[in-house]
Amino acid sequence: MAVKSSKIFLIGLIVWILLQLSRFIALTLIGDINAGNEDPAWMFPAYLDLFAAVFAVPLAFAIWKWRNLETWTLLVIYLAISIVDHIGNFVTVGLVGEPSIVPEGQNPITFPLIMTVLDMVFLILLFAPKFRDLFFKLERKAE
Repeated sequence: MAVKSSKIFLIGLIVWILLQLSRFIALTLIGDINAGNEDPAWMFPAYLDLFAAVFAVPLAFAIWKWRNLETWTLLVIYLAISIVDHIGNFVTVGLVGEPSIVPEGQNPITFPLIMTVLDMVFLILLFAPKFRDLFFKLERKAE
């Protein structure tokens, strides 16, 4: 049973990371900011979205190919930056309103909130011994 849940976790993590490619939508937002059609306050969240999109494929490949301390550390950093980006989205929506890339009639908080929750779930699971050990096995001294 442990093998099955481990595989499900790894596949889910890889799929979740690859879904971050949708954050390339930030290129449209950056274009709108540079054209003067969008508030410059959106630039920081847009750059963090680009970070998440650009590093999604290499990180997913690393999870698939090399599960080690370095990959685990990069995952923790990646998810933490992603969470910071979502918090930046919430703050920016509160300060300047929704960005132009939000479809008409859609709540600008819904998707970032869902993404934040999923990022946090994966981040917490990465620290659980069962899933952490998929990346490295800690040496335990005999007592």
